Amino acid sequence: MKILISNIVSFIVLAVMITSCEKTEIKDGGGKTIIKIRNGGEDPVVLPLDVNPVIEKILIADVRKDASTTADLNSATTITITNTQAFLDAYNTAHGTAYELLPTSAYTITPESGVTVSGSTWTINLAPGELARPIYITLNKAQMDLSKQYAFGLKITQTSVGTASLGSGSSIINVLVKNKFDGEYEVTGTMTDVANGAITGDYPMTYHLVTTGERSVIGFSTKYEDFYVDILSSGSGSVYGAFVPEFQFDVNNNIIAVTNGYGQPASNGRYAQLDPSGINKWDPATRNIDVKFFMFQPSVVPLPNPRVLFSWNMDYEGPR
Repeated sequence: MKILISNIVSFIVLAVMITSCEKTEIKDGGGKTIIKIRNGGEDPVVLPLDVNPVIEKILIADVRKDASTTADLNSATTITITNTQAFLDAYNTAHGTAYELLPTSAYTITPESGVTVSGSTWTINLAPGELARPIYITLNKAQMDLSKQYAFGLKITQTSVGTASLGSGSSIINVLVKNKFDGEYEVTGTMTDVANGAITGDYPMTYHLVTTGERSVIGFSTKYEDFYVDILSSGSGSVYGAFVPEFQFDVNNNIIAVTNGYGQPASNGRYAQLDPSGINKWDPATRNIDVKFFMFQPSVVPLPNPRVLFSWNMDYEGPR
């Protein structure tokens, strides 16, 4: 009986010792201290924002030190991060995206973020015992071209303690400003080219509307991955060169103007105009759009007649 009690007591003491060790042990990175960007990695982090307020404070990144030892935990750490177009270009080439660095005129890093900036180099100094540093910016959306894909291309390039994480040592942060009309739509309806009966509409068409201002959006073809309108020419897929509709809304969600995103007119003489006979409105309940508009090309069809008549029913599918 005494032996049994003694073994039980020894087991309890051992279990307590093991538990105690597990609570105080610092473990991460296979025994190495790792510096990382929280939620970093290959997939871009999308920060969707409304167009208002024009000035907004946002969190863009959270730099972490996962200390593996008490000595590293209590060591001051200097971390160097680069924010470069070259990093974004490499991702763009590999994935067919078009990310551009957010221009410095559109933001300032807040003082409490503790970031020293010199060109494309950001430096962060973590105090002893400090394991995380959130980075905030004050964003001025009025300084942004909202039709572009702006991003930060952050990469940890140096650290005085530990090593940069292979998986989370970099991050693309897409600052995406969108108005309420922005999104993915399924377009159906009719299209008539009075100059060429072999050109017809390519419906149903998955189409994106991309924010260009507080109450304006421009069309984007998901099929051709550019700012166009999908058409069929003798049954084969095609587009009208240098032509894409840009829709302007008023405060009551009425479409008040349609213009050609390539110019009014573009270099080939094509321009757009709203057809007032349409409903020409965004429905806040369904987020659907009904619109009629024209494409003019006077060199092909003399004024005052348009070359192409569009009548679109645009059913909202979700965010792009």
